[in-house]
Amino acid sequence: MTDKMENEAPVIITFNEKEYRAEDLNEAQTDIAAKLNITGRQLSQLKEAYETYLVLNDYKNIMIKAFEATTENGNEETSEDNS
Repeated sequence: MTDKMENEAPVIITFNEKEYRAEDLNEAQTDIAAKLNITGRQLSQLKEAYETYLVLNDYKNIMIKAFEATTENGNEETSEDNS
């Protein structure tokens, strides 16, 4: 049971499809692995934010066109009323 618990130490990083635990890494590797993990999480968040930006920007452009259409129709109605 002890061997199994030791093998279940948390994975610090998976690199080239190999899992590395704290005992597998030296201090420099642990520092690099931590930075890689942080970078991966940050990039994932940026990707999500960018995807949200794309959707919201499309929606904004749709609303701009919708508003523009109402002002063009409003201008036509005003022109007809003045005739």
